[in-house]
Amino acid sequence: MRLGKKIGCGCGGLVLLLVLAAVAIWIWKPWASLVPLEMVEPSAQQGERVDTGDVLGNFYPAKGADNGPGILLIGGSEGGLGSDMTRLALALQDDGFSVLHQSYWRAPGQPERLEGIPLETFQRGLAWLRARPEVDPSRTAMMGWSRGSEAAQLLAIRDPSIKALVLGMPGSAVWPGFTWDAPWQQFGSPWTWRGEPVAFLDTSGVQMWGADRAKVDRELLALQDEQPDAVIPIEDVGVPVLMICGEADNVWQSCAMGRRSVDRASAAGKDDVRLLAYPDAGHYAFGAPVGEDNPAFENLGRLGGSPESNADALREGYRETVAFLNDALGDRQ
Repeated sequence: MRLGKKIGCGCGGLVLLLVLAAVAIWIWKPWASLVPLEMVEPSAQQGERVDTGDVLGNFYPAKGADNGPGILLIGGSEGGLGSDMTRLALALQDDGFSVLHQSYWRAPGQPERLEGIPLETFQRGLAWLRARPEVDPSRTAMMGWSRGSEAAQLLAIRDPSIKALVLGMPGSAVWPGFTWDAPWQQFGSPWTWRGEPVAFLDTSGVQMWGADRAKVDRELLALQDEQPDAVIPIEDVGVPVLMICGEADNVWQSCAMGRRSVDRASAAGKDDVRLLAYPDAGHYAFGAPVGEDNPAFENLGRLGGSPESNADALREGYRETVAFLNDALGDRQ
């Protein structure tokens, strides 16, 4: 499957804990250059670049679609329009979904760090998507990977027009703002709603540098009990939710956080939150299937697990995602 033209390299979604890996690298080369911005541009056969001033993204209409299901897809801390979520958008397009892959930070003309992003940004993306003739505005879902999972949940709580959520490597709380120019630094809330910042975890008390990784993970999860205002109330999401995680995720504890969300929803009587946890997969276990002949295959293990285990998770998880979306969005009445 061709991804079209792209600027940059195939770097995926990285987030808070990745910065623990190599302090010395910063001495020689800025972190931002290690995670180059990607702005994949679709070919004319695939779709079109959208740049209205309010909405920046790539639109991939399903072939022959008329009032069909639509998906708003967002990535994570990689920013821009990266190849991993592009691959997912193209797969969904082939399966009959019209997809808007929206950028919300780091791209030209957008915020340079993941801080103070209005959730209304995604409402404008949904409005653009729903205005397309290929899309039935009553049959739209939202998908978010990694840090984008926070925004997807927060918006679904506030905007009941979203009919389903798919979350890859999900977070169960709002984490601090972030930038690749200073990845060790904690910034303010990554999200706002109606001009007010959304409550977020204060991680400044956790000693991340030079600390035992298991200890850091425990302390970061414990913060969610100590700072309940920063926890995302998934029980307030009024639609079905599918979450996909990898137990070997070495970016953040996505499966542990996913289980927290399932438990929280269950305690509140919400029984339509499902978690697919893949034991030997990592942070790249969410997206479209990747075959061994794909150049991206060898990179699948960079953020936990082996390429083979991540590929298996991608294949099964994608199949489950399509079934979930078909069930949740249904046919037009």
